[in-house]
Amino acid sequence: MEVDVTYGEGWISLDIPEKNLVGEIEPKPSDSSSDVLHGINKALDSPIGPRLSELVEGKSVCVLVEDHTREAPHREMVEGIVPRLAGADRVQFIITTGSHEVNHPGNLEIVDMIRSTAIQSLSDFSVLINDCQSDDTVDLGRTSRGTPVIVSSAAIGHDVYVSCSDMKAHYFAGYSNVVKNFLPGVCAFSTIEANHSWALNPKSTFGVHPFHPDESRRDNPLADDMREAMEMIARDAEIFLIALVTERRRLVWAGAGEHEPVTTEGIKVLDDIASFTVKPVTRIVVSPGGYPQDKSLYHAQRAIELTKNAVADGGEILFLAECRDGVAPDLAIENFYNRLTAPLGDVIESISGKYHLYEHKAFKFAELLQRVSKVKIYTELDEATTKSVHLEKVADPQKVIDDWIAEDASVKILVLDKGNKIAVYAE
Repeated sequence: MEVDVTYGEGWISLDIPEKNLVGEIEPKPSDSSSDVLHGINKALDSPIGPRLSELVEGKSVCVLVEDHTREAPHREMVEGIVPRLAGADRVQFIITTGSHEVNHPGNLEIVDMIRSTAIQSLSDFSVLINDCQSDDTVDLGRTSRGTPVIVSSAAIGHDVYVSCSDMKAHYFAGYSNVVKNFLPGVCAFSTIEANHSWALNPKSTFGVHPFHPDESRRDNPLADDMREAMEMIARDAEIFLIALVTERRRLVWAGAGEHEPVTTEGIKVLDDIASFTVKPVTRIVVSPGGYPQDKSLYHAQRAIELTKNAVADGGEILFLAECRDGVAPDLAIENFYNRLTAPLGDVIESISGKYHLYEHKAFKFAELLQRVSKVKIYTELDEATTKSVHLEKVADPQKVIDDWIAEDASVKILVLDKGNKIAVYAE
């Protein structure tokens, strides 16, 4: 049976006999539309709470737009919002990079798109890419968990915040949603580092968030710290959310208006179409979902974390991740990639002291690598690079499948595609 799995800008076809294929998991089929702007406008026309045009009249507005690493319909979101900001006094757009690369070509394209769109309707606006290393910040104090809330000065003092959020499962923040546009989105490195130290807490995991409709699934300390920081940044301002669930740039769902109920509705959608409970098997194939989800090992790892419950202890993973941008952004190489080159036991032990940003990724990867027998990776990374972080590079994904079946004719194989957008739970 031929199974197509996303990889980079294209697909890889794998031939897996029907008797060996347990299943193919990806976001469940649902009604989706290629007319994304129509769906966004429909949501903006019928928001939960006041319309955006009413909220912004004569006000200072800050629009938070996700960066190039998010497979979001940036243009359609901006085109939907901008005409409704015409009555604002001034508008500040911020690309919410958090600790991601600032001047990446993808971010610069988003900036150009915002400018060309905004100039048609707005008289006073500016566009900024958040730089977590900038000194142009404001210190707002600390959250109840001790996180210093140090924020880009451009994000402070507005009357209305408009968050553009493409929602999906997130392996330690619960879900990508409105709070992440604030922290890490517009925050300084030290703030992000302090908040992300909570990623080492087992309660900071996917499927759990303070805005979850199920009260028993709200105790996520890292996400709740983000929520608190968001409230400190916004203060008494209104937060208006346009939230989407998308699939390969097609619109599955859109909601707009008051940030908490809209986020809750988005979580319900994600739990319905992108959450799966499976019986673990000894062999799984995982793809993050193609570019930009597999742009680097750093980004692709999210798929491993979100799907790792599908592999049994001692099992093997075939990981399909192009990694055209290398192992990690420059800022993350030391505490993610370099840290992971040590013996796995040393990696875990070394992160027991003071936390440094990105170490949680090395820690979680090391835990997984200790639990399984192998992670085989099909990638553009060179063999020396993959071997140094305990991964086995393979030249032919189909040969891995064939070898698994040659070793055990009854082996069961589970394929998990678009792994960065699903959440897998073990039975």
